[in-house]
Amino acid sequence: MMNKCLLCQESILTKSDVLDILGIRTTQPAVCAQCLTQFETIGERICFGCGRLSHDDTLCQDCQRWQSNGKQLLEHRALYRYNATMKDYMQRYKFSGDYALREVFRSVLLQHLKNYSDYIKVPIPISDQTWLTRGFNQVTGLLEGCQYQELLSVRAHQKAHQSQLNRQKRMTRKQPFELIDGTINLQGKSILLIDDIYTTGNTMYYAADLLYSVGAQAVRSVSLAR
Repeated sequence: MMNKCLLCQESILTKSDVLDILGIRTTQPAVCAQCLTQFETIGERICFGCGRLSHDDTLCQDCQRWQSNGKQLLEHRALYRYNATMKDYMQRYKFSGDYALREVFRSVLLQHLKNYSDYIKVPIPISDQTWLTRGFNQVTGLLEGCQYQELLSVRAHQKAHQSQLNRQKRMTRKQPFELIDGTINLQGKSILLIDDIYTTGNTMYYAADLLYSVGAQAVRSVSLAR
């Protein structure tokens, strides 16, 4: 049986269909090639600190500012640009609650995370209010099949969703996270923060600050898009 693309609902014809008929199990793609071409991957010419597209080898102004404020750069890597197609995908997946759409990028993300085999994977959390509204954490949805640790929670005083804040408010808000009670000993550990979208970097750096404060040796980050 041919799969249907999760984005456009058209049938996906692949070479593996014949193998499936013969009883040889293969992994079926969740999205068709035509839909995939609408997403823009991020190439190798990027800012070392945040993964933004770059035309030279210097740090971008944002990362220079993070360094001047005493931050250890996250060496962030994102897989895709946050273009109009990705924005529409996030609207359907996150805000319309189409949980099945996690499968569009799950295998791609998990493959990339193999580059961080020595890191403890830590998803960025959502607030209790968001959980009640959405019913799932969009990041942990993408991480099904990957071992991760939920070490952070959103502090109760946080009222606004990150997506509702403009750049200035994101950059000036107070520490939004706290460690979950009973968190494992992080002394000397390497941590990989994972989020769906990297915007200003503020969310990631707040999380990194907290992890460094309890002894983490290195904190890096990955997102699906930026």
